[in-house]
Amino acid sequence: MSRPPAGRPSAGGRTLPQVMESLGRFFHQLGMPPIAGRMLAWLAVSESGSDSLDAMAVALKASKASVSSMARLLAERGLVERVPVLERRDCYRLRTDAWENVLRTRLAAIASAKGLADEGLWLLGDGEHPARARLESLREFSELCASLERELPSFLERLRRSSTRARRASPLPR
Repeated sequence: MSRPPAGRPSAGGRTLPQVMESLGRFFHQLGMPPIAGRMLAWLAVSESGSDSLDAMAVALKASKASVSSMARLLAERGLVERVPVLERRDCYRLRTDAWENVLRTRLAAIASAKGLADEGLWLLGDGEHPARARLESLREFSELCASLERELPSFLERLRRSSTRARRASPLPR
């Protein structure tokens, strides 16, 4: 599927740079620093899917130091990876499993709250307390997320197989 040229509006009336800006804000809302969110958006919509730190700094109107530190952060979080190039430039691209890594990280973080909920419940003791229901709800939700985290690999494998079958069955675009 080709994307519309930068000057042509989408069905929603937005241009590609506007969509990229919205993606950057979306990633920022997920907890990314603003520059990191803009870098993810840039790599998601760029022609090549990869770019040098210098080029991203220019395109995003950010310092190379900021882009470099955000590239390290995004690499540590499993969202981008360095791309080998002939020149001595640091190039990065989105990892193919970037979005899976976001989901894994979020599920693990929420699942870890179970221990805190259990500790809070222990501190409340056996008596009635207004916070008991809220902490029990957090514990149950954390247990659900832990269950989803355990099931995620098999779910993703089923999704990949289904996606592969669908691609094989659909005719190639001309």
